[in-house]
This record gives sequence, C-alpha cells and structure tokens, in this order.
Amino acid sequence: MLFPEAQRTLQQLLAPLTLDEFLDKTLSGGFCRIGGAGAKERMALLGPDPRAVLIDAFHLAPLLTFHSANPSGPAPSLAGVADAADFRARIAQFHARNYSVRFPELRPLWPQLDRLARALELMLHQPVTTSAFWSRAGMRAPVHYDDHDLIVVQLLGEKRWHVANSSDLPNTWRGIPPDTVELGSHATFDVYPGDVVYLPRGTLHSVTSEAESLHLSIGFTPLTLREALIAALDQLSDVDQTLRSTVGGRLAYQLQGAGIERLVGPVLEGVERLRAACRTPGFLAAALQHRSSRVIARLAALPAPAAPPALDLDSELTHTDVAFCHLTASPKKIDFSHPGGHVYIHRGAEQSLLYMVNTPRFRVRDVPGEIAGDVRLSLAAKLVEIGFLKLASDAANRPAG
Repeated sequence: MLFPEAQRTLQQLLAPLTLDEFLDKTLSGGFCRIGGAGAKERMALLGPDPRAVLIDAFHLAPLLTFHSANPSGPAPSLAGVADAADFRARIAQFHARNYSVRFPELRPLWPQLDRLARALELMLHQPVTTSAFWSRAGMRAPVHYDDHDLIVVQLLGEKRWHVANSSDLPNTWRGIPPDTVELGSHATFDVYPGDVVYLPRGTLHSVTSEAESLHLSIGFTPLTLREALIAALDQLSDVDQTLRSTVGGRLAYQLQGAGIERLVGPVLEGVERLRAACRTPGFLAAALQHRSSRVIARLAALPAPAAPPALDLDSELTHTDVAFCHLTASPKKIDFSHPGGHVYIHRGAEQSLLYMVNTPRFRVRDVPGEIAGDVRLSLAAKLVEIGFLKLASDAANRPAG
C-alpha cells in the first residue's frame, strides 16, 4: 500500500471531513460525529451481511467479551462452541439477557476492513485494532472509557450515545480505581447506519440500544509527547553509555526512604544530556525514524506464501494488498522495516530497493541499479518471502513458454 492509496482509503472513511482536518484538528480535540457522505462505503467494511461474517467466525468464541448495565441474568457460557449454528445460539442467549457482545480481531475476516486498518497504521505508524459490538433492543452499556482512541462506524440499526464533553487523556496503566464512575457533563446523540463517531482515549461514554445494533470499533493511539520523548531517550541511549549505566541497585532500600536522594544527581544529568541532544539538528528526526522502524516491525506479520514461487528475470511482481514498509539506513546498510520484522540490505542495492518499494508492478528484469541480475532476483525473492511482493495474478496464470 503506497501513501496516496492510504490517503484515499482514509478520506473515504472520513468524508465529508477531510483527512487533513482529522489529523490536524480532530485528533487533538474532543469527540466528533461524522454523518453524510461516505455512508455506503463505510457500511461495507464488514461485508454486505456483517452478522453472517461474525457468526461464521465461531473460532473467535474464546476471545469474546461482553458488558451490560442492565443484565437480566448471568452471562452465558462460550465454552465448547461447536459450529456457526451453536455460536449463533450462544449470541442469542447473550442478547436475551441484555448483553452487548464484543468480537475482537476482525481484520482477517474482511479485506476492506484490513485495508482500512493498514491505511491508518501507515499514516500514524502505530498499531490498529478492530472489533465489533453487537447488541439487541433494551441494552444499556455501563459508563466506561477506552485506553485508545476509537473510530466507531455504525453498520446496522441505531444507537444512542452519551459522551462526556472532554477527556483527561489518562495513561494506559490504571491507578487506584474510584468507587463510582460518573459521566458528568455530556452530549447525547443518535447514530444511524453509515455514521462515524470519533472518541479520544479516556472519553467517558455509554450507549443504549432501542433496536438491534452492530457497530465497528477501530482502535489506535496517535503519537503522544510522552512517546516522542521516549523515542529521543532511546536514540540517545544508543550512543551515550551513561544512560545505560546502573543507578538503582539499592532501589528496594531507597524506596523505603534510605538514600533516594542519590538518584537525583544522575537523573538530572541524564535530563540535561537529553535536552542538549534534542537541540542538535536532525537528532529528533532520526529518533522518530528509528522509533517508526521498531513499531512497524512489531505489527502483525504480512501474509506470506508457504512455498515462495521460483522467480526469474521475466517474473512480474506486484505489491501485496496490505504491504508497506519504512526505510532507515546506516552508511553501509538499509533497514527495511515491514510488518513482522526487518530485512537488512546493503546500500549498494539502494536504487533497486527504492524502485521495488515505489513501483506497484514491475518485471525483475526492469529493476534499475548497478547490481547483477542474480542480486536483483535475490532481493525480489526476499521481498516475496516476507509477503511484501507477490507474483502478478495474470503472470502467475500464464502458461510456461
């Protein structure tokens, strides 16, 4: 997936809001409701019959979760689901007792949803999760918040949202929980099929369903200032051994009050070293580049062939549907970061690699660069092996000779 394609994919989701408005204003503001244009494309994100898609995914049964503020009985069991019919019956039991059921890990179930999630990962350089909530009439969700930002897409039915007017943007770790959670000052609005709601992380909300309802929930966390600072600290610690030195050998004693002041000096010195580094031209840019290479490599691996096809110089290759990469380099090697890992490539192959990365379809023979044909073949084969490239479909079906 090239950058312009990711832009188009996300713009279709957000219309009539522009992608620039979403990235520059919405992500740093409060909740947002988007209706109007784009409803048809949004409603197809889990196929023409999303209920059937979910029921067919009965392998997800052990992963399902559920919630309700007004249950009429204990939650049914999800143990030992035998098939789709059994799964459907269990879901009906949850609905009969006023539970909304959450289905996780939906990306493999429908290609449009996977492409949308990948486009968001490409844009934000952060992992993206997908889930669906299916409820019936009469269900009320408890007041709660999520640890990540949400883009909610209503697929079926109507739902009434009650959303707090602001968020404290809490950290992902929890402190001592309060006795009660109050929604406080909030907005109330209805959503209909094709509508989108954006909720910043930490936004308290609740929903009620007057009829059957099914919505998608796309979760992510944009880069925070805290993460940018950590990236800078990681970058400095790679080149400054002082930051890797031990300072807390007696931490258990120090936390009891015996000598905690000994840590003040080293910590302040480290802060000053970081301040000086961040003022150096290019330092922060390099830190964020290397952070992205690590984040992207930790994403779920690209689908790769069990037995990669044999290639020759006349093989025609294309990018796989959800492939993307991030390139960083040292004087001698290029770090080709891709979902699932890293490939380290000699700088002598840079021109050839850039062509393969930026050209959606090509013949191996046509790849430019001052490297031998067998090296081009080896590079192409490696990118096929990791799932970044594949044989062009018409070339794969072409008779030999």
